[in-house]
Amino acid sequence: MQAFRRTALSAARQGRTPLTRQSRRYAHDEHAHGHSSGPVNESMGSGFWITLGVFPTGYALYWLSRQDPDSPSIITRIIDRYTEEQEKLIYRNDVHVKMIEQAGQDRVLFNNTKPDGHFEMRFPEMMNVGSPYNVVAGQQVNMDKVIAKFKKEAYEDNERKLEALRNNQIKSEQPFERYTGGRHPPRPNED
Repeated sequence: MQAFRRTALSAARQGRTPLTRQSRRYAHDEHAHGHSSGPVNESMGSGFWITLGVFPTGYALYWLSRQDPDSPSIITRIIDRYTEEQEKLIYRNDVHVKMIEQAGQDRVLFNNTKPDGHFEMRFPEMMNVGSPYNVVAGQQVNMDKVIAKFKKEAYEDNERKLEALRNNQIKSEQPFERYTGGRHPPRPNED
């Protein structure tokens, strides 16, 4: 199998003939056989005449615009028009700066005031429309009495523990007594 493969590859390589590349020739046979061209008379072209005509036309327009001695020249009018544009731009910028300053003062005012705790509602029933599930504790009910009750219980419990500590009656610090008889150990509150 390998020998057949090698033979096929070598035959394929030999079947292609390399193409020789011909060099490019810059001489053309049609133009080089004794034809000589004489000098050609070229005109100046339209670009030259347009450029040459712009200057006198511009001067004529300038002269016509200055016919009235009391009116300013066209250059002065162009400068005046430009300064009017600049004055409009200065006025616009001034108004914009004043608006930005006012917006900054308003922002400082709104950020430094306390929010109003009272909200007017269109209908108070909208407070009872929500879902009864996943309600955070203390969100809907006044919890002051409940908190006071648990504080009182915690205070009484702490007082009882302090009294037991003063009297040396803490159960975890009492000596261990091993039970030796009966089924169940005696309970401390049973008489």
